[in-house]
Amino acid sequence: MKKRGEKLLRLTELFDVPGEAALGVPRVTVTGGHKAHIENHRGLLEYETDRITVNAAGLLVRVRGDGLEISAMSDMELVITGTILSVELVR
Repeated sequence: MKKRGEKLLRLTELFDVPGEAALGVPRVTVTGGHKAHIENHRGLLEYETDRITVNAAGLLVRVRGDGLEISAMSDMELVITGTILSVELVR
């Protein structure tokens, strides 16, 4: 008998849905060191111009840099702009 996670992954492939979206796993995309797009977040924990920490399904996503700001945010996604120096995933 297959585990629940394996069944869910097969269904995501069948219906062409990204696995991270179906499983609620965070997806972080950094573009050019000036934009970070975080999908499947669960809210902000810290918001400073040099550090933004996001709750993301059992992980913390910590973005460090200069002049950071949140340029867009919805219930599932957010976009951070500024000079991005690092992105950490913390358990």
